[in-house]
Amino acid sequence: MITLAWTPLLQPMPGAIQWWWVLVVPLVLGVSVVWKAVRLSAMDRYWREVATMSVQVLLGMAALAAGLMILVRFIVPMLPAD
Repeated sequence: MITLAWTPLLQPMPGAIQWWWVLVVPLVLGVSVVWKAVRLSAMDRYWREVATMSVQVLLGMAALAAGLMILVRFIVPMLPAD
């Protein structure tokens, strides 16, 4: 694919398709920073709360990915194909 003809929002970005999962970390960090800035009443424990939320979201996404992988690779093939 030629980069000149790349259509954002319709095609994946050339060269970044192998590393898309790395972009989840800054996305989660950004969401956590903004969410905690809006929701916390006192900023004395702000960064600890941001780190906690970021780790929780990343672990939750990893658990969902593992669960879906188990479902697709092991459980769905055992279903009857009527």
